Amino acid sequence: MIAARQLDPDEWPLWRELRLRALEDSPGAFGSTLAEIRERDTEAHWREGVSWPRVPFVVEADGQPAAMGRLLFGDDPVYGDVPGARAELISVWVAPELRGHGAGRALIAAAVEHLASRHPQTRLLLAVVETNLPARRLYESCGFGTGGRNPEDAAELLMERRAAPMEQEPVELPTDLVARYRAVDRELVGTPTLDTPAHLDRLEAEIAREGMRTPIDLAFNQEFATLDGNHRIAVALRLGLSTVPVHLTRRMRELRPAHAQDMRPDDLTLLDAALRGEAPVNR
Repeated sequence: MIAARQLDPDEWPLWRELRLRALEDSPGAFGSTLAEIRERDTEAHWREGVSWPRVPFVVEADGQPAAMGRLLFGDDPVYGDVPGARAELISVWVAPELRGHGAGRALIAAAVEHLASRHPQTRLLLAVVETNLPARRLYESCGFGTGGRNPEDAAELLMERRAAPMEQEPVELPTDLVARYRAVDRELVGTPTLDTPAHLDRLEAEIAREGMRTPIDLAFNQEFATLDGNHRIAVALRLGLSTVPVHLTRRMRELRPAHAQDMRPDDLTLLDAALRGEAPVNR
């Protein structure tokens, strides 16, 4: 049986055990080496690693520790409650014997559920080595979309998802409706850390071949909507897709973000119905 749970700081010896195993198994996957950690092998070091602003999680298989990961927040205790704030998923590792058996997904689900219940306005960010295809597929299957290249490490991609339960099913919505709520047209506007035309070309080839595996996020209320997935909607328009998969959520009307777009009454009717599972795909 595989089960994930949040780790208490007093359980730092368990974190230590997993962390040392991870550094020995995957020495190039973390910011620290086994030798460096051995030099800081004290209770104070390990307690700090599993205490705020870090929130650790472990996965146990038949009672034995088999996977680890932690959320990293900012130093401000209310950081995760600020609209647009981000938490980072770091230190993810799954024991070799449990890879492909759901341990990684259970770990990510525990972290996402923690955010959804305690910091619902927070975005979850992670960095993954571009050539680590198994990890990227896992993150994509858990709702992460690729946002660009890591400006601090050219070998890594940045991926991001919302703080909402992973089991929520996406709905198919008309592409033209969804495109109305994008903040920018990625065919025209690039980012400082991403070669947008090249990224769009790669994304177009991938979606044409495999379909859109990562749903677009659309959060809305009676006044406005915000969209996360500007690259994906640009590719959907390129390919002439009539519909796209979308994760829908309600958004508070207070603190309207700068990238929000005004809500059209006819769209609001369809989105309300879609959130109830009643919307037709085409209008």
